[in-house]
Amino acid sequence: MTKRFFLNVSAMAVLVAAPLGVARAADEAGGSPSDQGGGITDIVVTAQHVEESAQRAAIAINVVSGDELVRQAVSRPEDLSKIVPALSITNNGGPYSVFFVRGVGNSTLNAYSDPGIAFNYDGVYIGRPSSTSGTFYDLERVEVLKGPQGTLYGRNATGGAINVIPRRPKIGETSAELIASYGNYNALSAQGAVNLGVSDSAAVRVSGNYVSHDPYMDDGTGDLDEFGLRAQLALELSPGADLRIAADYAHQGGVGSFSTYLGDATPNFGMSGFTGYTFNPTDFGPKNGILSPESQAWAGSLFVRQAGRAGRFTSGVPYNDNDYWGVSAELNVDIGDGTLSVLPAYREADLDNLFTAGMNGAKTREKDKQTSLEVRYAGNIGDKADIVVGGYYFGERIKTNTYFSQFTLVPYQDFETQTDSYAAFGKLTYELAPGFKLTAAGRYTWDKKKFDGVSDVYILFCGNPGVNPPNLCPTLPFIPLVDSAAELRDFYADAGIPVVNVPLYVLPPMAGGSQTAPFVLNAPLTISDQKLDNEKFTYRLAAEYEFSPTSMIYASYETGYHSGGFAFAKGLETYDPETLDAWTIGSKNRFANNTVQLNIEGFYWKYHDQQISQFGYDLGTPPTTVFLTRNIGQATMYGFDADLQWLATRNTMLGANIQYLHSNYDSFVYYVPNQGPPPPTTCGTSPTSQVINGSTVSLYEVDCSGKSALNSPKWSINLFGEQTIPVGDDYKFVVQANGRYRSAAEIDGSFNPYLKPGESVVANASVAFGPEDDKWSVTAFVNNIGNDRRLSTVSMVTNVNAFIGTFEPPRTYGVRVAMKLP
Repeated sequence: MTKRFFLNVSAMAVLVAAPLGVARAADEAGGSPSDQGGGITDIVVTAQHVEESAQRAAIAINVVSGDELVRQAVSRPEDLSKIVPALSITNNGGPYSVFFVRGVGNSTLNAYSDPGIAFNYDGVYIGRPSSTSGTFYDLERVEVLKGPQGTLYGRNATGGAINVIPRRPKIGETSAELIASYGNYNALSAQGAVNLGVSDSAAVRVSGNYVSHDPYMDDGTGDLDEFGLRAQLALELSPGADLRIAADYAHQGGVGSFSTYLGDATPNFGMSGFTGYTFNPTDFGPKNGILSPESQAWAGSLFVRQAGRAGRFTSGVPYNDNDYWGVSAELNVDIGDGTLSVLPAYREADLDNLFTAGMNGAKTREKDKQTSLEVRYAGNIGDKADIVVGGYYFGERIKTNTYFSQFTLVPYQDFETQTDSYAAFGKLTYELAPGFKLTAAGRYTWDKKKFDGVSDVYILFCGNPGVNPPNLCPTLPFIPLVDSAAELRDFYADAGIPVVNVPLYVLPPMAGGSQTAPFVLNAPLTISDQKLDNEKFTYRLAAEYEFSPTSMIYASYETGYHSGGFAFAKGLETYDPETLDAWTIGSKNRFANNTVQLNIEGFYWKYHDQQISQFGYDLGTPPTTVFLTRNIGQATMYGFDADLQWLATRNTMLGANIQYLHSNYDSFVYYVPNQGPPPPTTCGTSPTSQVINGSTVSLYEVDCSGKSALNSPKWSINLFGEQTIPVGDDYKFVVQANGRYRSAAEIDGSFNPYLKPGESVVANASVAFGPEDDKWSVTAFVNNIGNDRRLSTVSMVTNVNAFIGTFEPPRTYGVRVAMKLP
């Protein structure tokens, strides 16, 4: 680890600093950008539903152009983390991406929890994080808005929003482009687009993408196999009206997710009883998948007390077979001093996948349907005021059949969820004095949710723990990987092991009884036609002042809202909404004849009733390991973000983006069932009890107050440098290098120091050759030069107190070819 760390540090320092020497030589030769009429290029954004320069938008925003996305090999949501310091995106199993901005977000792995960061594709909010795959190609730009976006983007944008904006058809232009690359791990990437100007008022753009690579892991997991298609039709209906219709399709295949056993926690006992845990690391490397022979042997050696035996071996073979498609339209009509925009959309996702992640297998079959409609008007009132007003509807219908087979426990879940969300919003910006503007914005949201389903839970026991410790059942068959409860019942009937049905929160016959033979407990949980209504007013107050055409300051206060929901968790069947209050002050500046850009932002966030979603024990008797969501209290985040770009010469660009983030859980208290020793965590624990649904349940109170927030490195630093080297009058080399430093960060709710990734540096470099007109290019690239495999996610296998994790991708390299016509 130390060797790789210093290799990456050295590589980043050398590669990024190298252009400085060339820049000095150019300056001495009279090649400064001011001498040659150059400057930093503006990027136009639509984050506030109006077109404006990112440098003039009084909001906290990072923008990545489509060309930069290609250079950085961004083909999936997780890749964005490489270039936006405030952003953390990981894959937590199967097709599920998890989004965090500055420690605010949510692990969304099923259909009854919602993301905390709004993901908008081509102006359409995507309700399921699994549906964000297959969208990163032929893009104009990606906008990352930091902080709550409760006024213009509404619900589930507590921590921010990500806007993925495709390139649109260009009327009057016929062109084509192709970008293809090949690299190690048999990595193949190809994306292309064709733009056809079919008349003087119509154009069609068709684009596609395919990405694949061989497994990163030695057990055959960690591969990639995805493709996507997009078609758009643009029409100029009249001089003041235009219409664009879009359709897209994406497929996700392959084996997919990958993970590694990190170790287990063994309870220690002394004369006075429980004395703590010892963590026993496996010392497996990041390439060692949990299905490898070594990993299976290690997992099989762990004693499962509930089953009275060791020998658990994963039999599930992970796979992805997921399809996504959607249609949308955008109608813009000039009315008076503004534009009326109407954006209807419909999307579907059909999921069929299985991932293991320390279990025998977690299988999901899911059908998602969403409908949305936004109508808004953006315009001027006189020459002093700008307004945006609108209404929004989002409807979602989900049918899911899933199970999580965990050797001694399996819940078979069959449920339907329904969401209907309505909102009205408005924003007014008024120029009070030359260069000085005030903004007031608000949004009222009504959320209506319905949930109807059954979680048919089966729990395997060796016998009554109070009768025959340590319950040795060396031949007891673990719960097999079967697709239905009927198959499971048949399996144990053939084995001569009874299935005992009990009501919720009751544990006969083994609680103090004489049941010593193995049995399977069946305790179904039914949630019938449950409804949850939430409504919230969110708002933004802001001020901005332009000192000059190239310098401004701004300040704002904004609120965000994340809706509540349901879970198949006894004692935790519902959870409340969360909210966030954010104070921001910033400055955006251009100096030195438009060759230096310096943007600085300071922020202070207060997080209330934060939702934490994870696999864990519910509060039933007996407890069940399920995916659940808790409201855990309050958190505070504050810090600053500084972004510097320097066009040192016409051919030399240098830059740095630095974020400092202090995060703290002011109140983080939750409860887990008392099953003997307290849970393996460094948080404070104390025994207690609660009356849940009429029964008294023994619990542990777990208090993690004072801990740092998850996914919140204190320092995140990105450096980059780009040098263009002319070759004669017609050709050029472009040398680019960039690197990312992140300090240590908590990523696991147990706050185990062994499971906390340390500081890391990832350096990347590329060299491109092509003509000055950029009609074609050939690029050699290498990413993660030092092969730094930072731990990115951790989860717990509860029945053996084992931990699994996923690591970031290894070193990759290859060649990329790009062509444009004409």
